[in-house]
Amino acid sequence: MSEQQLITDLSRELVIQIAPEELPLFRAHAAAYFQDPAKAGNNQQTKDEMLGFGTGEVVMLVTPLVLAVTNEVVQFIAAEIKKTTKEESASLIAEMVKSLFKKFRPEAKRKAPPLTPAQLAAVREAVLGQTRLLKLSESRSNLLADAITGSLVVSSS
Repeated sequence: MSEQQLITDLSRELVIQIAPEELPLFRAHAAAYFQDPAKAGNNQQTKDEMLGFGTGEVVMLVTPLVLAVTNEVVQFIAAEIKKTTKEESASLIAEMVKSLFKKFRPEAKRKAPPLTPAQLAAVREAVLGQTRLLKLSESRSNLLADAITGSLVVSSS
């Protein structure tokens, strides 16, 4: 599985949890994000009247922000794994990152040790830092941070 596919799959699961109303357009948003990731925090507000609702309210799309934050988390976890496995190949590291997410971690195939509580706290801080940069509301930021950290495998010690 490519890194882009991993980010897409993880992001889809997060959107299902925190903004299921955006799921019908997820594929289009993901394609747009990967074409130009730098635009993830820009132009995310659209007027409902542009969508034909005519209320004039501003709607914040969460999907591009989830993709950006998930990308940041995957990069952060890859860096953490690289610190401990400098001699491992890039594909093995990618598989190890993937295996740290519960969705992709069958019990019989544990490739990477679970994250420590300190690493999990660092992931949460990375998510919150990224959501601040992307100007996501505090409640959505915390919801996204909880969803991401809840999807990771953590050691019990």
